[in-house]
Amino acid sequence: MASQHPLRILDATHADLETLQRIGCDTYREHFSEIWTHAGMRHFLSDDFSRESLTRSLAAPDQHLWLLAKDMAGNTQGFAKLNWNSRMPLHNAAGAELQKIYLLKSATGKGYGMQLLSVICERASTQQQQMLWLDVLKSNHAAQAFYSRFGFHACGEIPFSTDLFEIGMQVMTYDLTSRSQAQPTTCS
Repeated sequence: MASQHPLRILDATHADLETLQRIGCDTYREHFSEIWTHAGMRHFLSDDFSRESLTRSLAAPDQHLWLLAKDMAGNTQGFAKLNWNSRMPLHNAAGAELQKIYLLKSATGKGYGMQLLSVICERASTQQQQMLWLDVLKSNHAAQAFYSRFGFHACGEIPFSTDLFEIGMQVMTYDLTSRSQAQPTTCS
């Protein structure tokens, strides 16, 4: 199903560092502020989206890919980060880890997530990745349903906690080699 709201999805570069910091912090706060204290959230974001961390990651395109999702007016609506050849927890398989994929709340429901995820799969395939994997909060049933509709398969759970809660994560995989059939991977 084609989206009525097309996105431009671009590779992020060092010139986009401040945009990544802003959109990263904005989207994470919008979606996850209830699972952290104010101080915990500030600490998490200052580590995850620090200038130093982003600079290192952007300087290693053989290991990471950052994508920016912009609407047709040029406004950044979201972003994604992939890690190449990353070992999946609980299993001895490696593939592209979709470490981050976030959209502003105002950008949800417009088909942007499917567009961004489709480009992510294309890019991972061009990097000869056999599988795409991610982890999602066990309590985030809407995101799990979204990934399942795309063809991801749940493989198990791993621990995750914030300064407020022990939440846990659901690990999900997608077989990039059978993408045309949208077949979920097995977890062996």
